[in-house]
Amino acid sequence: MEALRVIARPVNRQLVIDLPASLAGDLSYEVIVLPVSETSPPVAPRRRLPAPELAGSAELRDDLVTPASSDSDWDSA
Repeated sequence: MEALRVIARPVNRQLVIDLPASLAGDLSYEVIVLPVSETSPPVAPRRRLPAPELAGSAELRDDLVTPASSDSDWDSA
């Protein structure tokens, strides 16, 4: 499903919405009109955190300074 969000000011109590080509076709669309609150800042999405049960279960071997594998791992002989 593709969504289109438009924030616009009405002119003579009318809003004109230009649909992108990806939404063009012989379809019906639902339009919901909500006022934009200019006093409250936009809500930042809540950052996801790993489950507490995973704490200490992962071993970090690569810190971008020390290679994740030793040089002997690359020997093909």
